[in-house]
Amino acid sequence: MKRFFTACCIAILIGAMVGSASAHDIPQAKRRNHPDHVLASGPPSSLTSDNFNVLGHNNLGGGSPHGDVYFFDHEGDVGKHAYVGTWSSPCSGHGVKIVDVNNPTQPRVVGRAGGRTGVSNEDIVVQRIGSTDVLAVGVQPCKAQGGAGGLALFDVTDPSKPSELSFLPVPFGVHELDVVVKSSGQALALLAVPFTEFYDGYFGTNLGGEFRIVDITTPTDPAPLSDWGVIADSEMEIVAGNDEVSSSFQGIGDYAAYYAHSARAADGGNTAYVSYWDGGIMKFDISDPTDPQLEGHTTYDVGDDGDGHSMTPLDVGEKRYLLTNDEDTAPWSSPIVTSSATGSIEYAGIEEPWMPTLLAERGPTSGDVFDAGDGCQQSDFAGAAGKIALVDVTDPFYVGIIDGWTHPCTIGSQALRAIRAGATAMLSNLIGPDDAWPFFRSGTQVANALAKEAGNFVVVQVSDIDELADEIRAAAGPVTVTLTPPPPTQGYLRIFDEDQTSDANGDGIQEFAQVGKFDGAPNVANNLTPPAGTWTIHNTEVNGDRAYAAWFSNGIVALDVSNPTAPSMVGQFVPPTSPRFASSQGVGPAEVWGVAIDPETGYIYASDMRTGLWIVEPTGPAAAD
Repeated sequence: MKRFFTACCIAILIGAMVGSASAHDIPQAKRRNHPDHVLASGPPSSLTSDNFNVLGHNNLGGGSPHGDVYFFDHEGDVGKHAYVGTWSSPCSGHGVKIVDVNNPTQPRVVGRAGGRTGVSNEDIVVQRIGSTDVLAVGVQPCKAQGGAGGLALFDVTDPSKPSELSFLPVPFGVHELDVVVKSSGQALALLAVPFTEFYDGYFGTNLGGEFRIVDITTPTDPAPLSDWGVIADSEMEIVAGNDEVSSSFQGIGDYAAYYAHSARAADGGNTAYVSYWDGGIMKFDISDPTDPQLEGHTTYDVGDDGDGHSMTPLDVGEKRYLLTNDEDTAPWSSPIVTSSATGSIEYAGIEEPWMPTLLAERGPTSGDVFDAGDGCQQSDFAGAAGKIALVDVTDPFYVGIIDGWTHPCTIGSQALRAIRAGATAMLSNLIGPDDAWPFFRSGTQVANALAKEAGNFVVVQVSDIDELADEIRAAAGPVTVTLTPPPPTQGYLRIFDEDQTSDANGDGIQEFAQVGKFDGAPNVANNLTPPAGTWTIHNTEVNGDRAYAAWFSNGIVALDVSNPTAPSMVGQFVPPTSPRFASSQGVGPAEVWGVAIDPETGYIYASDMRTGLWIVEPTGPAAAD
């Protein structure tokens, strides 16, 4: 199998120098696998229109791929407009494109807002605040270009002549946001500001929490009201672990992280839902926006990959369901590790995708454990033949961050020594404050040797903070471990019931019960070698009993959610693609980032990263009742 890492795309961590490294440089090493997002290379898409009619299209121009889309009806003579953000790779600084869609068959770009060197403007919201139509933009600095991140507000009462009202600097920028106007007239911006808690924890900064609430009732003078962080302001327990969250990288799956990714308002501005990646979707009471109160969250099981990207509330009568989107681009899933020393307890592991063979390809693997300690000498593996080598590997990420932290030998060299000793597999025990994550810093010579010598040898990593290695080493007599790969899957839709709650781990925070899922879109589940493309879900919006999911290379996936516990696919629209951005990203399939809905007509507005804005009409079973 040919494998590659997807590069990180949220260029949010450029900032002032912290210690000897910039604010961008530190988390970037652990975030390089984050799926959000590299345009896939591969065959371009052909038009697919199953229960959709194409009404209009505009490629929008500009030098950057397109970001999210927002629909707003300005009413009166101004009418309906779509707002489309821009992404950061390449970083053109073109800002937000404003498109007149009053004639949906001929959408016209009539304005631009937020064009500025060195920034991206991926996520946007428009709301009427008083007598002014206000565009709110999450501004993020692009990698190595020195732009300023924050919240930008524009007057778009006349969309063809946007004018900036204010700019509120925010550390590292705003990744995603929402705006709500309460019945009192108070306008709130809800901001997701990732990874500020990492810096507060390791560099002594005081940047604050990652979920922030800003009063923008006076858009020319935004006023921060509160901030909340999972480390500073909760006692939440690590998912699939037994400790309180104390570091930003204690999640699960390939990209193990806790950070605020997006925010969404509900209940007239009294509720906020914050997508906190492996922390799930967190529900807050923000009736007092100066003091948000965590009420509960969605969670994941051992073997899940996490990656809670965004959510949409679905109200059915008096019952609320949460439709959540996991943005996971790796087709393999997180291995489950059990041992005779720990009985029925399941531990979360990760694949090491730099190995020529994955556990997902080899299948369940059991064997007696051989303790090789730090595995830095070939003699450490004497007696490992026919066994699974347990090896401590220190996390190289913290060299230069934690005083005195050293990395005595590389994980690749450890694997090579285990192979040469005749071990059947390696259980890597990560020494550090975080959960397991895939890394390879062993050089070309070791990589070439592994390619020649590894055969079907596999490496699975667990975290020392989960104490599995301690239990194995403390057990009397031989210990057997079993490595089990769950079925492969990329990110899909999960459905949670807010009325079904429990506190299974006893951390005092209610957990919402998952009651359904949809992973039936093409190339999402049970396929370790999908065709070139990005097959994870991204954003979902709801109209009545229909949900429309932006699913990157699957385009728009229409779902019947009349029974929320058993959604079914009822239509699909995939735009044809073009060679745009071929010089930097390669020609490839569709990359539909976002969807927005005109509630009056039911028309869907979709932003494709390559080809711009598409306006489509759901028909037949894809149309809302």
